[in-house]
Amino acid sequence: MKLKKLKWVHNFLNIYNPLFGKMKRTDTFSSDIQFNSILIFSTTALGDFMFNTPAIRAIRAHYPDAHITLVSSEKNRLLVENYNQVDSVVYWDNKIRNLLPIALQAKKYKPELAVILHSHLPYDVLFAVMAGCQYILRNTYDVIPKWFRKWIVAEYEPQSGHFIQRKLNLLSKLGITKEISPEMELTCKFISLEKSKKTIIGFQLGTSSPIRTWSISHFVQLAEKLIDSNPNIVIKLIGSSRELFLSTDFLSKINPNYSDNIIDLIGNTSLPDLISHIDNMSVLVTGDTGPLHIAIALKTPTISLFVTADPKNSGPYQDIDIHQVIKKEHDPSYEHPMEQINTDEVFQAIKNKL
Repeated sequence: MKLKKLKWVHNFLNIYNPLFGKMKRTDTFSSDIQFNSILIFSTTALGDFMFNTPAIRAIRAHYPDAHITLVSSEKNRLLVENYNQVDSVVYWDNKIRNLLPIALQAKKYKPELAVILHSHLPYDVLFAVMAGCQYILRNTYDVIPKWFRKWIVAEYEPQSGHFIQRKLNLLSKLGITKEISPEMELTCKFISLEKSKKTIIGFQLGTSSPIRTWSISHFVQLAEKLIDSNPNIVIKLIGSSRELFLSTDFLSKINPNYSDNIIDLIGNTSLPDLISHIDNMSVLVTGDTGPLHIAIALKTPTISLFVTADPKNSGPYQDIDIHQVIKKEHDPSYEHPMEQINTDEVFQAIKNKL
């Protein structure tokens, strides 16, 4: 959190809100208020949005007649544009230069409450105030300074536990206290592929951060070991166009004798296509990244690899019996943290799943 930005927004809102805003004091907030128009913020990565779907579903159930506007990101457009839990969507890139026109789009729905599940502080708070909200409920990832708390109803210290559960816990402030299913859901339509006679194993080669990415050499070793164990296995490489260099590296390193068992889909699928392929896999091998959470929502078995990330926060949180997490405590003696996970243990985990 950058305190300089936080102070700028705080000072600006102290001037703006009395003149043009509708924000009320946080001590007047009550779960008894019947909100008729709500903004829900989920403006970050695909996986973050997947974590938010149980909370969004619960908000819709609690306010069945409210107009719910989702503030999402352009990169998640295909995922959310026909989302049946919301009434409208506006797309914002978290940048201040684009904030005003998008906030004005949201303002036409006359929102009274903003529920910020995952976005970037403090511009999301600025957005909510300029859109005309009276209260802001926010999931907390950073300690909120006391002087900024006048704008937010929240736990002001970061919470522990899985990200899905943290968001569900936040909803208690709205009076949503009954047990809520933590199951994520896919929010766009996709075509179910015909089941293959082959055993399809997915490799998600990349993650959002290099420090969470297993090496291509390990993926190559794993592919060769799997195909040697069963020639009926087909490896599907998945990833975004930003990860084309990973498939190039993979294909340059693998023995050409295995090429008939490799299908490279990296950069060649739309989001609905990607979901269709993951749905058709026997198991997906992946780090902590969006396709892991798509697979979990689809109930496709996964082998997920964690070292610097904590699966207690972002690993599987439903259907635990079909997912295996390989977690290593970070050993600084390794040049790259993910090198602590060796090929043999991932191979054995896949064999156990199959």
